Amino acid sequence: MKIVTWNVNSVRTRMEHIKKLIDTLSPDVICLQETKVQDKDFPEKTFKDMGYYSVFSGQKAYNGVAILSRHSFKNYKADLFDTNGQKRTIEITINDTTFINAYFPRGGDRGEESYFFKLEFYQKMKDYLEKHFLPSEKIILCGDFNVARTEKDVWDPKLLQNAVGFMKEERVALENLLGFGLIDLFREFHTEKAFSWWDYRMGAFKRNMGMRIDYILVSKPVRELSEECTIHKSFRALKKPSDHAPLSANIKLF
Repeated sequence: MKIVTWNVNSVRTRMEHIKKLIDTLSPDVICLQETKVQDKDFPEKTFKDMGYYSVFSGQKAYNGVAILSRHSFKNYKADLFDTNGQKRTIEITINDTTFINAYFPRGGDRGEESYFFKLEFYQKMKDYLEKHFLPSEKIILCGDFNVARTEKDVWDPKLLQNAVGFMKEERVALENLLGFGLIDLFREFHTEKAFSWWDYRMGAFKRNMGMRIDYILVSKPVRELSEECTIHKSFRALKKPSDHAPLSANIKLF
């Protein structure tokens, strides 16, 4: 079973890229972030024609999440906890595996309202997991987390040590979430410096000035079934790309 997570930075703008992803990887499940579309305008029929059921929770111009699946699912939920009306979380169950797709806030500089909102979002996500699940269950939490974990996940750790996305407090919040019993699947297969996001400015992609802020986190039972996890950097090089590259995993769920 192939799973993909991708911050597409507008599902309608990036539709041709999503089609290319489907043609190239043929994923079973696709988790999209920053869909930036109201539910009434989500391209549900387009995805149905490509063989995917879809669920989505969106708003105009900002945020928004969706899950596309070739397989039937149950227990659909959106807005898993209070996010001040922002559409950032969605969940389904396929067989005995829970899929949670989340778009974590970007945050802001220390002391700003958005900085605290981000840290609170991380804590609320952990609280939600602890309330509804056990680490022994099959859980996949993926999405754009807007935090790079370690020095291997940013292009210049010294320069970025106080930058949004790499501040110590943000990294502590991510490790606290992992403490529920989740595993950073990419790092189970790769030890090299790697990125999943590059700013549109300053020629960041060409200069490889990036950060790894997109994750597929899994519980131990899912890790034991996992075979691969890959960042598909080539999609960031397409014409008019998202600033994120998709991340995929092969997991023998069934």
